Amino acid sequence: MTWLHFSGGQAEVVREAMALLVPGPTDLPGEQEPGAREADAVRYADRLLGAFRTEPPLIYAAGSGSAHVPLSPEQRHGWLLRVRELQDAYREGTALLDRLADGDFAAADPAVRHRALRDPRAHTFRGLLFDHAIEGTYGDPVYRGRPAPGSTVLPTPPLPPPSAPEDASENAPEDTPPPTSPESAAPADGAAPSADSPPPADAAAPYGEETAALLRDFTAAARRVVLGGDDG
Repeated sequence: MTWLHFSGGQAEVVREAMALLVPGPTDLPGEQEPGAREADAVRYADRLLGAFRTEPPLIYAAGSGSAHVPLSPEQRHGWLLRVRELQDAYREGTALLDRLADGDFAAADPAVRHRALRDPRAHTFRGLLFDHAIEGTYGDPVYRGRPAPGSTVLPTPPLPPPSAPEDASENAPEDTPPPTSPESAAPADGAAPSADSPPPADAAAPYGEETAALLRDFTAAARRVVLGGDDG
């Protein structure tokens, strides 16, 4: 495979680490749903870290298509800083996991990889990997790019229907939600908001506030479990 940012060795470390944090049938016998490996979540992280190798950068997708929207000067500056921070974190984190797994994390036995991920020195990088594994696995597939051969991914949601003409809005039900723009629907790190990034106060939950609160609590709890060393 070709990668935008990762070396082949870094990509394999990230792939195996994410597979332990969000396991699928290959990594956890009895698991029925695809995990980070099947969803090719490593591709999501690679495209985020290599976002500025293309123009427009691979930050905000235009709906569920393959195009990305241009960034404003302020957005470009902020995202350049963020991407550089992530590049440093992944470079140092993958090297650390290799050291903690006796030199080769991707080739080590699963028990050795689990031990390396649970090491207190890997705590910060494990949290970053978990967030990106969740975003890459369950976010819009457009942020993963073209799936790897044989990978299992969630289907790309269809584009919403065109907006109705202005004169038709008078006949629309009062509870019809307004259309969202790519900018307003765009996530913080590419595909899905992280567990500790609350949604905007004025953002309406598409499935009700109670369900949205439960989802936020569940995601936060899952993240605490992983960061506590109980991954897999």
